[in-house]
Amino acid sequence: MKDVRMSNSTIRQQARDARPMLLSSLGQIWCLRLIALGLVLCSACFAWRSYLDMGLFMNLGTDYALYLSQSKVIDTGHPERLYDLAATDKPYRALLERYNLDPAYRTWVADTVVGPVPYPPLFAWMMRPFTWITPPVSFAIWIVLNVCVAGVLSWRLTQHCGDLDRPSVVLCFFASYPVVLTLYVGQVQLLLAWCVAECYLAFRNGKEFRAGIWLGCLLIKPQYGIFLGVLLLWKQRWAAIGGAAVAGGVWFGGSWLVAGTQAIVAYPSAFGGMAQFRGDDPTLMINWRSIILEVYPTIYGPSGTKLAMALFGLTGCALAWMWRGSWNPTSADFPVKILVTFLGTLIASFHSHPYGAVIIVLPFVAVLLGQYGGKVAWVLGCTAAVTPALTFSLGYTGLISYGDVYQHLAISSKILKVVIFAMFGYYFVQVCGVSCFRALQTMAVREFFGRGAFTRVCQRVDLRWASIRRGYFTAPRWPG
Repeated sequence: MKDVRMSNSTIRQQARDARPMLLSSLGQIWCLRLIALGLVLCSACFAWRSYLDMGLFMNLGTDYALYLSQSKVIDTGHPERLYDLAATDKPYRALLERYNLDPAYRTWVADTVVGPVPYPPLFAWMMRPFTWITPPVSFAIWIVLNVCVAGVLSWRLTQHCGDLDRPSVVLCFFASYPVVLTLYVGQVQLLLAWCVAECYLAFRNGKEFRAGIWLGCLLIKPQYGIFLGVLLLWKQRWAAIGGAAVAGGVWFGGSWLVAGTQAIVAYPSAFGGMAQFRGDDPTLMINWRSIILEVYPTIYGPSGTKLAMALFGLTGCALAWMWRGSWNPTSADFPVKILVTFLGTLIASFHSHPYGAVIIVLPFVAVLLGQYGGKVAWVLGCTAAVTPALTFSLGYTGLISYGDVYQHLAISSKILKVVIFAMFGYYFVQVCGVSCFRALQTMAVREFFGRGAFTRVCQRVDLRWASIRRGYFTAPRWPG
């Protein structure tokens, strides 16, 4: 009995000792939740204030207005003019005249102010129901649908977030800059992020045909699937390629049924305006094209295009080096390779806006929870999600104007661009930097010091690299 009493007293004492730690852990969790909720509310308040000061479709809902304008062309009975900017400019100007409150629009003197929408004709046909109701109501419905897609995607995140606090994960996802910007301009990027997430999970589960179908859904914006598609061809993953072909058949077969052959033939012309080196304001992008303009603002357009294409090729070669060897979706480094592939896609694509970064969300969470989720990775992820969102949503005085939003958008995009390039370099070095360094060692050390010195130097480098990984690449402990 004495032993039992002592045992019970010991248990009670341990419980009393652990109680402050438990309360501290719960306090940290709720503090994180409140901070994330505050970030979400901050972005929502900015969107509402933007609506009150500027109205709709010049900044808030600008891409959604382009979708509506293109969809209205189908109702004219001339679907072959879907990609004719002269045809879509009139309904776009009508939206701005009716619902925009910012006087800056009056200073636009260009003959055409509408931008291209290089999506398959089926997308414009699917947007037709939104043209049957008033644009503000249809935009509100569009936002609700996008929030639902974000909810589904965040639910998928919580299923694969390990020991992370799930409400915090959901709130941080909604507060991140790519999600905020996607909802603000009315983009379709959350739907593509969901497709990328399902594609990644299908690959991990060995269901390659299903993964190919999800990948084929990216044909609405084919630049996001180009590197992964080439990789699947190189690795001869015929089931995934077949799935992508089925999805592509649905996109273009449906487009032919609803818009006819002439619209399909006109579809490639939609990329013509986007092919201009300075077209669509590349300084706001997160790719090589924007880096070139940052470093050399006065570069001649064709020269800039050639340089951007050269960097595209170099990025592809770097990814090919990383993917050398056998295809193994169950390996520990598969998540980080997929992440680096999509990061390379973001920086190498000729047309890559900041909201496109939302496609990496699930692979990035998987990497954070794996062997590559070190302190640097956490810092990069938090910086990419929070800092640009705060910069975009805060710091306005008086009435918000088009120029104010543009300045904040430019600063936020530059921050995200720096982080995206840093992520690409960091994870690329993590995956294959050691082998590249060892190859350089082989050429240099053997040339100047001989084989014995080569062996000793490599051993010292290996020891040093191991100590660096232990010191700087250890994942922090999540509270709770």
